[in-house]
Amino acid sequence: MKTIFLIPSSELKNYIPVNFRMVKAFCMFTFFLLGPSFLFSQELDQVIVKQNLLFRNPLTTKDYGLHGNVKKLEKRTSFADPKISTVYETLFFSGTGLLTKKAYYSEGEKEPNLIYYYHYNNNRLDSITNTHHIEKEVFNYDDRNRLIKKITYGKYDETKDEIDEAESFHYNSENYIIKSVKDSANLVMESKYNKKKQIIQIKSYYTNNPENMAVTEYQFQTLYDKPDVVITKRNEKTQNTTIYKCDIKGNHIETITISQNKTANKIQNSMIYDQHSNITSNIISDKGNKISETVQKIEYY
Repeated sequence: MKTIFLIPSSELKNYIPVNFRMVKAFCMFTFFLLGPSFLFSQELDQVIVKQNLLFRNPLTTKDYGLHGNVKKLEKRTSFADPKISTVYETLFFSGTGLLTKKAYYSEGEKEPNLIYYYHYNNNRLDSITNTHHIEKEVFNYDDRNRLIKKITYGKYDETKDEIDEAESFHYNSENYIIKSVKDSANLVMESKYNKKKQIIQIKSYYTNNPENMAVTEYQFQTLYDKPDVVITKRNEKTQNTTIYKCDIKGNHIETITISQNKTANKIQNSMIYDQHSNITSNIISDKGNKISETVQKIEYY
């Protein structure tokens, strides 16, 4: 049985992957040598953009919580735990705010050890490839530009690609994703929206054991398009309740997680902004003890 990880969309940009096989989407967060297959004058179709990041890759400056005409974002995340390596990440965006390349570096190295390339065509993402040629994502759409299938390939034989996972998407009458199905994992995710088109519930279950259902509920109480409260349940029993507090810019400055046994854990974010209201520094701490520090250097067009 595989474990289901549900990451709220508001947290994706802060999710730091430490395993390159997990590097995608944020973490979705997430992401250069630009080939001719990139089209820099286009913008993504609105049917694609309006989907929640739980169901699609972060692809725009807005998805990453960035403001202004950002060209490049360099991120360095260090951890208080010496066993966790520092993460160096550089994201490149087109003039219209589309992610075109994401590079990962090792400490002290000038050249990236892994690069992801984002290939666009006709106002939509066609595929994601990388320099290691170990993985490729291909995206299929219908005639209304709705993403209907995402296929992830892995190269275990040098002469051919093999399908790791195929995920299909289903929509309601307003063209919002209400269900995704992963074939290999046999995992189903069903979503429910409020009148503002915000996801208020996600149900996740395996087709071979649908009774063992995980449910995540999202509550919106402020003007920000981010949930203030997230409740996770399994088999109708509450597992965790997470409460978020935002600053005036809409970013999380405090996260309180209350577990099933009623114990609470508080995580605090201390952020510094530039003149465009973009985060240049974020220190995450637990009871005053620093967990990690992310420093961001931003280049604008």
